[in-house]
Amino acid sequence: MLVPMKVDYGVRLLVYLAQQPEGAYISTGDIARAQHVPEPYLLHICADLQKAGMINSRRGPQGGHKLARSAEEITISDVVNSLDRSLAPLECVEEPDDCRLSGACSQRLMWSDVEKMLMEHLSHVKVSDLARRQTAMSKSLLQPVTLATG
Repeated sequence: MLVPMKVDYGVRLLVYLAQQPEGAYISTGDIARAQHVPEPYLLHICADLQKAGMINSRRGPQGGHKLARSAEEITISDVVNSLDRSLAPLECVEEPDDCRLSGACSQRLMWSDVEKMLMEHLSHVKVSDLARRQTAMSKSLLQPVTLATG
């Protein structure tokens, strides 16, 4: 199962914003470069996250994006629900009427349960958790390596 790119980019965006000084607006271009996300696609994601009340955006020379709520209040399931609505591993989980076998398919219930478990787990993972982990990982990459001599 692959997480949709839109969700991946949305999580990256929110984690990056959570790591910025509080209240600072970060330009779309800066975010795109730092997170390796195509800027035009990032603009669409920002619009969706703004509609969902997760970020504030403003135009102009001092414009950009910032978190609208605390990173502690935003879960990864919120991001999924705002950007993709589902992490169903098969289309029939979301659209059972499109499959002739869905009424008598033992797999559909199993995959539906997998999606529910995944979304339940993601409802406990906060953007702030990932931001702290990302900051710690970045710091460990910057630590000088000492070689033992002997």
